[in-house]
Amino acid sequence: MRAKLTGLIAAGLLLGTFTIAKASDHGTDHRGTDDHGSEHQFAQLRAATAPYRHLSTALADGYTAFAIPTSVGGKATTGLGLPGDPSCFDSPSGGMGVHYVKGIDGTIDANHPEALVYSVGEHGHLDLVAVEYIVPDSLVDPNNMPMLFGQMFHHHPYLPVYILHVWAWKHNPNGTFADWNPRVGACPTPTS
Repeated sequence: MRAKLTGLIAAGLLLGTFTIAKASDHGTDHRGTDDHGSEHQFAQLRAATAPYRHLSTALADGYTAFAIPTSVGGKATTGLGLPGDPSCFDSPSGGMGVHYVKGIDGTIDANHPEALVYSVGEHGHLDLVAVEYIVPDSLVDPNNMPMLFGQMFHHHPYLPVYILHVWAWKHNPNGTFADWNPRVGACPTPTS
């Protein structure tokens, strides 16, 4: 069931079939805000996502593994023996890990990210390191780009979405909102 749902999410992203709603954080529109991610906002985000430090909680709450379609491109490793077989992402700029996604519908809520990002450690141990906010291309108005924490979303290099990473659970020397984190290791070798 989870594999089907992940496939549907990926297909929906590629086909742009989701609907968009006003960006919200309990009624606050974050588009155009000049707030650069106050400690208070990050504390709220960490409190909201703390239960997801345990993947079992995220899965029980409806998050599913994101596996990138091989036809889309980019570097991703699969076959790691993790729940749902998510794709693992790394680059020469650092690692990102694996993503578990939920609710990619264009609604932006700071305390309900569309993706939870986990680094993959020894023996497949997962550590929550970041969250990611995702809006499909078809739902983005170029005159009103989505923003959170004073940061404008940017286009993904090969998926038809706009994204914003927030390294809420692991320090990133490249910046809190950078895509890659040199402190996140490379993806492990796939299991046989």
